[in-house]
Amino acid sequence: MFFCFLNALNIWAQQSNDKTEFLPNGGFFSDSVSVELLQNGATIYYTLDGSTPSKKTLRYNGPIKITQTTVIRTLSYIGAKRMDINAQTYFINEPDTKLMVISIAIPPGILFNKNYGLFMTGNKVDSSNWKLPDANFWKKTEALCNTEFYESDGTLVMNQLSGFRIFGGMSRIFAQKSIALTARAKYGNKKFDFPVFGKKSPKKFKFLVLRNSGSDWGKSHFRDGLMTSLVSKWDIDIQAYRPAHVYINGKYWGIYNIREKINRYYLSSHHGLNKDSINLMEHKMNLKFGSSLSYFKMLRFIQASDFRYNKNLRALESMMDVDNFMNYQIAEIYCDNQDAGGNIKYWKPKRKNGKWRWILFDTDFGFGLHNPDAYRMNTLAIHTDPFSKSWPNPPWSTLILRKLLDNAGFRQKFITRFCDHLNDSFSPAKVNKQINKFYQVLLPEIPRHLNRWHLSYSVWKEQ
Repeated sequence: MFFCFLNALNIWAQQSNDKTEFLPNGGFFSDSVSVELLQNGATIYYTLDGSTPSKKTLRYNGPIKITQTTVIRTLSYIGAKRMDINAQTYFINEPDTKLMVISIAIPPGILFNKNYGLFMTGNKVDSSNWKLPDANFWKKTEALCNTEFYESDGTLVMNQLSGFRIFGGMSRIFAQKSIALTARAKYGNKKFDFPVFGKKSPKKFKFLVLRNSGSDWGKSHFRDGLMTSLVSKWDIDIQAYRPAHVYINGKYWGIYNIREKINRYYLSSHHGLNKDSINLMEHKMNLKFGSSLSYFKMLRFIQASDFRYNKNLRALESMMDVDNFMNYQIAEIYCDNQDAGGNIKYWKPKRKNGKWRWILFDTDFGFGLHNPDAYRMNTLAIHTDPFSKSWPNPPWSTLILRKLLDNAGFRQKFITRFCDHLNDSFSPAKVNKQINKFYQVLLPEIPRHLNRWHLSYSVWKEQ
């Protein structure tokens, strides 16, 4: 029995040595703090700039005084055995906030090296083109970083290694880049194991997006989150939204909108499906995962059929969720999303009687982003124009709605449902209340963000 006890004690001691102990733990402090690093029998190396610790970095030999917000990253050796890298952030005299706070630690060169840094244009960029083709931030490189998530009350809820990528389309040209974080087994955790968006959302995530608000950057900073919130009770897939302050290597990096990433993992978690049993496509028949065969067959049927005849509508209803598509179109048309034709995602479960469905996302161009008189536009006409030759709504992107509106029954149902939504989800009272809710959340937080990126407070108020 004594030997069992001794063995258990040895196992406990070995496990207790797996990680460096930080005293005090990271978190929020009103003044400077001295941090001790403890690990029995270990030699500890550390960094303070986000870089990866190694035997070539600082060796710990006494308390570290932290006088400004800093991430301490540690690497320890017990004899010749290399232990895990750990990190904790010490926020020093940072402003009070009611938002979640995220700290990212990543080797500075990965982001800021003038030649290869992911936040930089690099030396191969075509600066004569406003899209800056071949700039570094168009790369799909995934780098290793450490991520910490702190709840609004300052409680640390996640701290783990993850993948780091630049995310988004044309919003990559903005100074504040969107970021995709990925949990992978090779980094230590298969998922981000925390209900970031509340109890009603999934509890675990393979991917999380820190979005700069897309085309809405420097404007309201919540257009897309607002629009999806208005249809949250509809039969339509949307991304959850939550604003957060983000720090990179201890430097304040502004407000980001935490969003779910739309992919097969998203659909799996929201619909209880195996991630490998999903067909996912985007834009003009671009396959993201699975098979596109059934979509091609359905599209050929739509192109060849006369939907004035109900039999053809009934046949189509066996291939796609027509009600879901109707909701999707009403949402896009209502908010005057001028970029709807370029941002289309649709999916189908790989099972008998599975139907194609549409996902509402990236509605930043809505609500008069670049045109204060956009509310006067006939968006229905734009979304049903058979002769538009290019962006934002080329004929291929309006084909299905145009064909369905040839059916008298569908047309009447579409009109009735649109009117119902205008009187309920989209009633002026409800929409103004929701806008004010988003506005009030950001009101005390946004000045710091705007100052960080040299953006205009008056523009934000106007938007």
